[in-house]
Amino acid sequence: MAGYRRQSLVKYRMINWPAVIIFDGDDELTYIGSEDEWQRDAQLLLYHHKGDDYLIDSSGRIFSLDHVPDGAVNAEDTGNKITLQDFVRLVRIHASNSHRCCIEKISFRSIAEGISLVSSMNDEN
Repeated sequence: MAGYRRQSLVKYRMINWPAVIIFDGDDELTYIGSEDEWQRDAQLLLYHHKGDDYLIDSSGRIFSLDHVPDGAVNAEDTGNKITLQDFVRLVRIHASNSHRCCIEKISFRSIAEGISLVSSMNDEN
């Protein structure tokens, strides 16, 4: 098991932090600021994990999330990237669910900027 955990930690280092988690069937985006935060909160964050949840990192790469036998959570790079347009749509939906106004005006030039915007929305709650 220790070898597997070490392999999983290497995969987390592939993630460009910060990132967001999108839970299957939920329009809310969950902000994860760093690898340390991920390691500390992964069990709690994925308590309701359904199998089709995924993480999007600051470069737009998409990682599928799975529990492994020792109870840890594995983030597996899918080889796909989200487009900026699709990420803007997700952030607008998140903002709408957070009862923000003027969601049509939400725009940003990179996935990293969009993730920072999600963080600032969460800070305002």
